[in-house]
Amino acid sequence: MKPPPVTSPESTTGTASDTSGEASAGPPHQDGPVRLPLPLRGPRTVLTVWLLLVVLAGIVASGTLNVLKSGGFDDPSSDSAAAMRLLREKFPTAQPNLFVLVRDKGGDASSTAATRAGQSVLEELSRESGVHIVASYYRTPDPALRSADGAGLTAISVTGDEDAATRKVKDLHTKLAGERDGVQVRFGGITQINNDLNDRTAQDLKLAESVAIPLTLLLLILVFRGVVAALLPLAVGMSAIVGAMAVLWCLGRLTSVSVFSTNLIIALGLGLAVDYSLLIVARYRQERAAGGDDTAALRRTLSTAGRTVIFSAVIVASVLLTLLVFPLYFLRSFAFAGVATVAITVLGALGPLPAMLLLLGNRVDKWPVLRARAEQADPERRLWGRIAGGSMRRPALWGLVAVAGLVVLALPLGHAQFGIPDERALPKDTESRQVAEALRTGFADGAGGDTISVVVPVWDRDPSGTALATYAQALSRVPGVDRVNSPSGGFAHGRPQKATTGADSAAAGLRNGRTVRLDLHTRVVPYSPEGSRLAERVRAVPVPGDRQVLVAGLAAQLVDTTSALAAGLPWALGLTVLITLVLLLLATGSVLLPVKAVLLNALGLAAVVGAMVWIFNDGHLSGLLGFTPSPLAITMPVLLVCVAYALSMDYEIFLLSRIKERHIAGDPTELSVRAGLGESGPLISAAAGLLAVSFFAIALSGVSLAKFFGLGTGIAILLDAVLIRGVLVPVFFRLAGPRAWQAPGSVKALTRRIEMAADH
Repeated sequence: MKPPPVTSPESTTGTASDTSGEASAGPPHQDGPVRLPLPLRGPRTVLTVWLLLVVLAGIVASGTLNVLKSGGFDDPSSDSAAAMRLLREKFPTAQPNLFVLVRDKGGDASSTAATRAGQSVLEELSRESGVHIVASYYRTPDPALRSADGAGLTAISVTGDEDAATRKVKDLHTKLAGERDGVQVRFGGITQINNDLNDRTAQDLKLAESVAIPLTLLLLILVFRGVVAALLPLAVGMSAIVGAMAVLWCLGRLTSVSVFSTNLIIALGLGLAVDYSLLIVARYRQERAAGGDDTAALRRTLSTAGRTVIFSAVIVASVLLTLLVFPLYFLRSFAFAGVATVAITVLGALGPLPAMLLLLGNRVDKWPVLRARAEQADPERRLWGRIAGGSMRRPALWGLVAVAGLVVLALPLGHAQFGIPDERALPKDTESRQVAEALRTGFADGAGGDTISVVVPVWDRDPSGTALATYAQALSRVPGVDRVNSPSGGFAHGRPQKATTGADSAAAGLRNGRTVRLDLHTRVVPYSPEGSRLAERVRAVPVPGDRQVLVAGLAAQLVDTTSALAAGLPWALGLTVLITLVLLLLATGSVLLPVKAVLLNALGLAAVVGAMVWIFNDGHLSGLLGFTPSPLAITMPVLLVCVAYALSMDYEIFLLSRIKERHIAGDPTELSVRAGLGESGPLISAAAGLLAVSFFAIALSGVSLAKFFGLGTGIAILLDAVLIRGVLVPVFFRLAGPRAWQAPGSVKALTRRIEMAADH
């Protein structure tokens, strides 16, 4: 059987050398009595079992979104979390998490139609278990519960954990919200915000799939220059997505998993499937072009390119696992999703993919789309080889220009502001966002604002209540606090206030046995730097008798979340750097190259996060991209850096392996770099472009969290593949020279033993 002609490296179909990045110097392995891998011994069996597993996973994955959660931004061991648990136990009506606005067309909350609707809502709510009415204009017509535009407010506390409360509110919204007889009933509060985030994420997930999958297929056809070959990585990617979704369903039944992690599965599943399939198919085509039969070509492919795939997957998965050091299940969920996606993608690339190649044979090149282009015989004369050569001819100039550009992009980091996602993460026309804005601006005396609750677990030896009143007065003087309600009465700006006729007058409801609660009303946006400073000021107020107090509320949650991330970040960064140094040391046999990889990737990621601050924090491009400028969700830069760093290591391995091959063959350092980049550059650029498309599809989301993640990761991938791999890596090798490959003899010996063990 005559093998098909070999196409150009730009089409990633292989060359006379190994595009997988594995050394191919020396004679090929002899077939001999070597036991074949399972995909080559029983390809039909492998594909049948794989297809059955994918179908089963698809059935399971259909219910994944129903078990995932929208929160996960708080530390369960924090002060604010402990305060919320105590509030749920002692004061079920504290910290309202649902607000209902009733308004008729004429803006009269007391009209007959509005009153009828408001009282109907109250009746329905009173019949629901776990639902407590905190205050309502339609129970006690307090003017403070009526907005400036004529909406009547009902504040509600829905008990249960974050997930149980949001699910309960979702059912209530279905029953009660909407417009009837000219009266509009709208839901707001953190529970409705979470529900809107869930619903919008599910819609955007379908949008991302509908854009990313067809576009990826089109680009794959252009890259592989054939329809059949292009369908192979898409099959691997789709099976990885379905399988990872099924894994999340299982985990979601056992622990808390964020719904936002599904965005990573789509982009990472398609992207890594393309990366690994490009390596496998390119190497397979090369081996067939060298004259081997299909089985021998695939066996050699799995022993070389397959090893590269496994090594890359280990690095990506290991870096993603560092997210487990954080107590926030939002971040931990991405570790679960990422590792599951990587593992299933590797299995697909090393099992079903070789089986499909073996069964297809020559048909893998069926239905060609574009004619293969002639290619320069010398890889250093190809496009990427010429780019590397130009960078090395004037290393000081190009190095300074590239580094200066990255530093300029990173400058906005100096004024970055961080918060936790609130209603501003949603589009402006979203119901919960509109209600949140109305609550913050439309009610007098802070009735519709946010509340910080100070809980004193044990308050005794104060029979006159003087100490408690003194403490409440002190809290009311804190800048940003509009009013404090306590068992000793209400206070504003240090002065006693006359009790209103509404819920604020229910002082008895602020004491349960020896446990006391003080409610601080504020118009300060809780998930903001101002909200964080307010919570810190409240905690700094001296407590009479040095009693223990716990502070609850969204602003306090932001402070504790920031603290938890600050505590975990050194561990995550330290583990990431250690993993990189060790694995790249084993891969390259060099001490300096792993250090270079860490420093250049850190510089590139700082530039990307700085650009995201300029866009999302400062508001540039907000009109074009359709989002509201606000403090960055404090978890998102951590997630962006982790995922982008892991993927950049993917391409680092591809490039350094190819350069090392030429170095071992005896080429001078500069020639090794030009040839290595000339051979691997088309593969890296094609893979990076396809992976970036998957992440840019996420940026189409209406939720700014997903928009930030998709846009930032896509830019990071392209910046890494073009500027860092194309310019800074060649500049480094030019400046370092032969020193780039230096390492102690023990390291060299260990690297050789690992390579020999892998060959056998």
